[in-house]
Amino acid sequence: MAAETPTNNFIAIPDLQSVNASIGEILSSPLSLFQSSCGASTSTVGQLQDKISSLDLSLTIPEHPELRALGYSIGTNSFSGKYNLVLPDLQAAAEMAVGGSISIAVGVLFAAMLYHFVLPSREESSTSPTKTRTLLIGSLICVISIMPYVLFDVVGIQNTAARFSVMAPFILYLFRTFEAAAGFVPKGADESFRRYCTYFATPAEVLFEQRVTRKEMIQSSMDVMKCAAIMSIVCTILSPSGYTPFGAISAGEFYEPVTVENYLNPRHLGNCFAIAFFFQSGLALGTAAIGNLVQILTGYKVLRAMKNPMLEATSPSDFWGKRWNLLVHVVLKRGVYKPVRRYASALIASLAVFVASGLFHEWVVHAVFLYNKQSEGVVLGSNTAFFVWNFVVIACERMLVATKGVQSLKKVLPRFMVTVMIIMSSLPAAHWFGGPYLNGNFFSDYETFVPMIRKM
Repeated sequence: MAAETPTNNFIAIPDLQSVNASIGEILSSPLSLFQSSCGASTSTVGQLQDKISSLDLSLTIPEHPELRALGYSIGTNSFSGKYNLVLPDLQAAAEMAVGGSISIAVGVLFAAMLYHFVLPSREESSTSPTKTRTLLIGSLICVISIMPYVLFDVVGIQNTAARFSVMAPFILYLFRTFEAAAGFVPKGADESFRRYCTYFATPAEVLFEQRVTRKEMIQSSMDVMKCAAIMSIVCTILSPSGYTPFGAISAGEFYEPVTVENYLNPRHLGNCFAIAFFFQSGLALGTAAIGNLVQILTGYKVLRAMKNPMLEATSPSDFWGKRWNLLVHVVLKRGVYKPVRRYASALIASLAVFVASGLFHEWVVHAVFLYNKQSEGVVLGSNTAFFVWNFVVIACERMLVATKGVQSLKKVLPRFMVTVMIIMSSLPAAHWFGGPYLNGNFFSDYETFVPMIRKM
């Protein structure tokens, strides 16, 4: 049968690359001016990078016999050899800084439009939104969704870790647009135009009601150095094994039959824990560094985003709601949970949050690993499956937490055993989340931004 000829009832939608090319042409003139003004700085960074690369920061450990301590033994010459301190790639860091600066500048423009055209009318339009307001909100959401791709093309960012960092603000912009549309902007953030721009465009949760003290500023700086040291150690330890310290083993994709033997394989669980701890350490460093900078520039306290969930969580709700990436948690709560809760139960609102979290992570995976890149083994859908599974865990917790058996068990078990049980509720399926990052070479790209020790 011959194929039917398309009718005029359908509108041809241009592909993403065509849209990006059109936007890129619009941005080409100001970008060329920006690049020419930064030419000298780029040359300086390149020269500095060459000097750093020429430094001999190596250390040789001589041969040693077998080492024994506390019943453990280390083989002869296990640690002997030449080691080198690898410093961050300044050119990659500069590329990420340029992309991040543009992201924040674009965020200020979004904030200005929301402040002048959406926030003033949210009271009267909450029940019957005007067409202009709805059109503006919809247009902003579309532009926010596509802007990371445009920046990757315009700035030429290929490093996946740099892409992730440049894209992170747009995730916040998306849900902060939702919260502005629904009328859930945090208290004090919209008191003035300057304050709202600071709140919206800053990749941190600024607490405008709390001024940061000198002591807190010093502690914040110390936390950044501590997080940087931990991240360097984590990368140094995991890098030689390709971030699978217990050997490459596949438990299967989310759409394949689940095999208990594979999902509970100790090697698989060990690899999942290692990658999860990497994410915890990386998010702790990134949010601490940005938060510290924001506190210095604004004088306001910033919400601490990571609170050691992998080692201190006491329940699934405590893990996701009070410890893991609280920066994203608060924008999801205001941008998704509260609007849905107006019309549905708490359980449905929680499901909406986990689905939204899964979908925006799919957005990240597509933009970071699949857009204009060759990434074998990167599968879309696995992140959403991971977060839906964690919703199931949360739902089960709500049903069981009030039972006498669970309450008695929590009183009897040591806290660390409770944390182990909490982690085990998600750890077997953690490769659904970490798989795209592992297969997309995110971890090796991240290494270019932290100092590491490598064995030559």
